Amino acid sequence: MKNILLSAIISIALFGCGHSHNEESAEEHAHVHVHSFTAYTGNNEFFMQHEGMHAGKKACITLFVTDLENFKPTAHKEAKATLKVGEKVQSVTATAQKPGIFNFDITPEANGEGTLAFETGGDKAHFHIAVSAEGDNHGHNHGHSHNHSEGGHDHDHGHNHAEEAHGHEHHNHEHHNHGEAHEHSHSHTHEHANGHAHAEHSHTGHGEITEGKANDIAFSKEQSWKIDFATAEVKESRFNGAVKIAAKASAAPENFTTIVATTSGKVQFAGNVVEGKTVSKGEPLFYLEGSDVTDNDAAVKYAEAESNYKLSKADYERKKLLFNEKVVSERDFQAAEALYRQAEAKFNSMKRSFSGGKVTLRAARDGYIASLAVSNGDYVEPGTPLATVQSDGRMNITAELPMRFAGQLKSVSDVNIELPTGATYSMSKCGGSITAIGSSANSCNMLPITITVDKMQDIVPGSIVTLYIISESGEHAVTIPRSALVEEMGNLFVFVQNSPISFEKRAVEAGSTDGIRVRIEKGLKAGERIVTKGAVSLKLSQGAEALDPHAGHVH
Repeated sequence: MKNILLSAIISIALFGCGHSHNEESAEEHAHVHVHSFTAYTGNNEFFMQHEGMHAGKKACITLFVTDLENFKPTAHKEAKATLKVGEKVQSVTATAQKPGIFNFDITPEANGEGTLAFETGGDKAHFHIAVSAEGDNHGHNHGHSHNHSEGGHDHDHGHNHAEEAHGHEHHNHEHHNHGEAHEHSHSHTHEHANGHAHAEHSHTGHGEITEGKANDIAFSKEQSWKIDFATAEVKESRFNGAVKIAAKASAAPENFTTIVATTSGKVQFAGNVVEGKTVSKGEPLFYLEGSDVTDNDAAVKYAEAESNYKLSKADYERKKLLFNEKVVSERDFQAAEALYRQAEAKFNSMKRSFSGGKVTLRAARDGYIASLAVSNGDYVEPGTPLATVQSDGRMNITAELPMRFAGQLKSVSDVNIELPTGATYSMSKCGGSITAIGSSANSCNMLPITITVDKMQDIVPGSIVTLYIISESGEHAVTIPRSALVEEMGNLFVFVQNSPISFEKRAVEAGSTDGIRVRIEKGLKAGERIVTKGAVSLKLSQGAEALDPHAGHVH
C-alpha cells in the first residue's frame, strides 16, 4: 500500500512539473537526483534546485532567495536566470509565485560545461552546471562535479540512487509551484580546490553544491522564513576571556528630582499618588494646607509676602524718583531696589503655587514616582522631602570584583551586560563607559566597579544583571554566538547547515564565554555554517523523519 501511495504521489508531482514521462515509469523517476546549489552574496542567500539539465529537454528550476539581513524571503518580485554553455546564452525572467520563490523553465540548446546565473535586486549568483547531451534523458545524473581551478580538476563521483523516496511534502501539485514540495534534496559535495568561493564583486556569489545527509533534520525554507531564524559562518578570531560577576542597576543621579515642601503645612495628596505612578511635567502632586496651624498658615504667609512685595515696590519707586533728583544717595537707592527684587521673587514664587488657600507642588519633569516619603495628612516643615520623581535615562551598573581580578581592570576592552531576560548587550554599543573603579578594596576585600550606559530595554533600577568584563588580551579561537547552543541531557549541541534545508545536529564542547560568544573547544571548525537563531525550533523538529538525501523533486 505504501509503494502504491508513493508512486501515485510521485506521478502527480512530476505531471505538475510539466515533464513528459511517456518513456518513464513513476518507479524510474523516483531515482532522479535533485541537485541543490547554494551561494551567498553580500545581501542574499541563493538556494537553487533542479533535476538535471539535458540539451533539448525542458528543465524545471526552483530558486529560493533569502534576505540575509532578516532571513526572510526577498522582497524583490522578479529574478532573471541566464544559462551559458559554450557560445550559447539563454535568459529567462520569472515572477515570484510566492515571496522569495522563483520558478524557471529552461530548455538548454547545447550540452557541456557551463554556468547558470541568477540576478535579483542587484545581487548575482553563479552556479557551475553540466548539461547532458540530448538523448541522455533517463534522469540519472551521476553527479560528476568538476572543479576547474588553477590546481586542476577535482572530480566528485556520487553514484547514489534512491531506493525509496522519503519525506516528500506535496503542498501544491499545480504547474510552476515548484517551491513547496520535495525540498529534501539529493546532491553532491562540491568544494573549490583553493578552499573558498570566488566573487566577482561584493554583490556576486559563486555557488557550491550543497548536500544533505541521511540523518539530517529537514527544515524547509518556508519553515525557516516563518520564525526568528538565522545562520552564520563559523570563523576563527581573537577571543578575549571574560570575568563574570553579578551587578545591580540603578538610575543615574541626573534622572532624579526630589519634591520638597516650600512651606509648613499639612500634606494633601492631589489624587491617587502612589509609587510607580507615571506623571507629567507640571502635574499637581501635593497640596500644603496650614489652616490648623495659625503661625504657619500658608494663607497668612502668602498675605505677608504680598504685603512685603507691595511695600517694597512703593519704597523702591519713591526712592528712584528721589535718586534722579539727587535727594537720596545711590547706596540707599540700591538697598531699596534689592529689597524690592527679593520681595518680588518670593511673592511670584508663592503666587504660582498658591491658590484657594493651598500651596500646590507639581512634578518638575516627566517620569514616574520612584518613592514617597510622606503619607496623606502628614505635617511637614519647609524643605521636607515629599517624593522622588524619576525619568528614564542613563543607568549606573555597579559590581564588586574579587581582588584577584584587579589586574585585569587595567586592560578592560569592553563589558557585556546580560539582562534578566537573557538578552546580552555590549557596553560600547550602548553608549556606555566605565565610570569608576575603586582604588582600594572594601571591607569584604572586593573592588567596586561602576559602568554607565544609556537607557536599556527590559531593565529597571534595582535589577540584578550579569557583567562579563573583557580584557584586551586574547588568542585566536573558534567562537559562535551563545544563541547557537542548545542543551539536551546535559550535553551541548549546534545545528550545522549542510544545505539551507537540511541540518546536522552535532555535539560540541564549549569553553569560556564573554556573554555574547562562546569558545568552541571541539566539534566545529572555521568555514562551517551553523544555525545562530531558531536552534530551539530545529531541536523540536528532530523527532520528525530524518532527511533522505537521495530523495526529492523540485516542484
